[in-house]
Amino acid sequence: MKSRLLQLNNSSWLVSALGEQALLIKPQGDKASLQLIHKSCSVIGESSIPGVVDIIPAYESIAIIYDRVLNDLESEIEMLSKAFRNISAENYSPQKHVIPVCYELGPDWEEVENHTGMKRDRIIQIHLAGANTVAMMGFLPGFLYLSGLNEEIACPRKQEPRSQIPAGSIGIGGKQTGVYSLESPGGWQIIGRTPLSFFDVRKDPPTDVRAGDQVVFERILEKEFFTLKDGGA
Repeated sequence: MKSRLLQLNNSSWLVSALGEQALLIKPQGDKASLQLIHKSCSVIGESSIPGVVDIIPAYESIAIIYDRVLNDLESEIEMLSKAFRNISAENYSPQKHVIPVCYELGPDWEEVENHTGMKRDRIIQIHLAGANTVAMMGFLPGFLYLSGLNEEIACPRKQEPRSQIPAGSIGIGGKQTGVYSLESPGGWQIIGRTPLSFFDVRKDPPTDVRAGDQVVFERILEKEFFTLKDGGA
């Protein structure tokens, strides 16, 4: 199936097959804004498209996953167009999440201080003042990629990733903040931990956070971290 154009949320999108059971759509023209991506995800989610089981936003595209093998691209686009016709993004309303962070539990402060040329307290002050948006979720379930990091404290990922990073770790990777929902390997510069969990397979849906949501960080002390974590926060 070759690429075709689709009208969505007052914009033109290039549609192409992503395997047999998925479509990839990308805005045409200038570089896609995260706001356009997230509003358009909201429209897709409200459209009740037959067979759609997941909608996955990235920085510049959206993947639409189906539970069936897709037909020819023209008929699939026609179905999408009909579904989008009466749906508006005006009701799009991202949630706000307050994430407590214990910065004393960050093991990479020496590297971050050396790279930025700033003291820890100043870096924390800048990090707390950031306006963060959940740009997307990946590379493991519930991992939050947050845009909005002040470039003054941007840091490259570690040259040698760790084999084990605790769940709840807060890290800097380039111009992003990342939140590790689960214990995993990783190469971000870890500057703190949160006692909150952002993925629970027993819940439906397993996470309350969506791409496009806003995040504010709130500083807590180490004692508060363990009190909240032991309390099942």
